[in-house]
Amino acid sequence: MKTIVPVASILAALSTPVMAQEVKVGPARYAVTVARADVSATTPTLALRALQRIGRAAMAVCGGSGGSLREVTRAVEASACWREAVDGAVRRVDAPLLSQAWQAHHASENRS
Repeated sequence: MKTIVPVASILAALSTPVMAQEVKVGPARYAVTVARADVSATTPTLALRALQRIGRAAMAVCGGSGGSLREVTRAVEASACWREAVDGAVRRVDAPLLSQAWQAHHASENRS
């Protein structure tokens, strides 16, 4: 099953590896086609895995890829595009464990 989701609301834990195909859906909006969406994170481990998959999809849309240099990956993850895409997806899914994983990610960033 294929799902098309806007970058600002990447819906869920995307299959690994992310096979993202960008499609422009507006002047500043893109969609990502993903093979599978799984929003039923029932454990903290599954929620973290879902967050990582969302992050990889956002990475693909915001200019990075799985093969990007570490510096490129860090720059994309520091961008507003990446943060807004992941944040929007987490909010839209509205799963408590996923939200906790995202908040923990922010807390760890602030300690660095």
